[in-house]
Amino acid sequence: MQDAILFIVGVLVSGFGVTVGFGGGVFLVPILIIFFGYNIEIAIGSTMSAMVPAAIIASAFNFRDRSIDYLVGTLIQLPAMAGTVLGAFLVAFLPVRQLQFGFALFVLGIGVIMLLPKPRKERLKRTGMMYRIRRMPTSFIRKNRAKHLAYRLNGGVVSLFGLISGTVAGLFGIGGGFLQTPMMIKLFRMPAVIATSTSLFILVVTSITGFISHFLLGNVIWNRSLPLMLAFGVGALLGNLFKRKRQRSRNLENLIGIGLLLAGLGVMANLALRSNGGFSF
Repeated sequence: MQDAILFIVGVLVSGFGVTVGFGGGVFLVPILIIFFGYNIEIAIGSTMSAMVPAAIIASAFNFRDRSIDYLVGTLIQLPAMAGTVLGAFLVAFLPVRQLQFGFALFVLGIGVIMLLPKPRKERLKRTGMMYRIRRMPTSFIRKNRAKHLAYRLNGGVVSLFGLISGTVAGLFGIGGGFLQTPMMIKLFRMPAVIATSTSLFILVVTSITGFISHFLLGNVIWNRSLPLMLAFGVGALLGNLFKRKRQRSRNLENLIGIGLLLAGLGVMANLALRSNGGFSF
């Protein structure tokens, strides 16, 4: 019975994670620890294993739909890898628990902002700091002809954001997908369908790297990982079918807002677990 419940949970988490571009790891780890009795190492190893097929399947769908911005994904991913190392180094020097609590509140706040209706004036706004930054040197226009979309980005700012998101991931021991997706939408004004697809493309690299690392550390136990890998694969298929029916940008932004609220609660759960038992993810 427990295995069946875990499979259903995995399908639901993966389906939702794929739809909003997060992957689902920030949701699954505390669920495995709190409700299914996994220790932290096995929970992380099982989650990293599960995210590999989900990210690959989702990216295959997105490749077919031509909704991935490979340039932006590369500009974020490469600095993020360096940021992860930097964040892990800073753990020894910064008050991580206090910062993590503040970060959780920040994530919850961004989730609320994503859910708020857009004022008409904001849609027509052509001033402000981010508007000027997107027109500085190293700015460029990206066009997605398959989706009939275009948006302007600043390469330097995108790379800096990748470094920051990677540092946060290394500092707090959490994935950066749930931070990257809303920032691509709100700061860079990328269409939601492109942002979620690009975030999942980035997740292909990070999930495979994380899976290999935890496999070598002995945190991947196949009789626990394989059912979750299958569940996340099924969830990725269902999530993509749902996403294709919910292509409107506003619908996706609302789902992302809900995901951020859940992610913020997940970070707080992580903080509580660390306080009680020295856990982190």
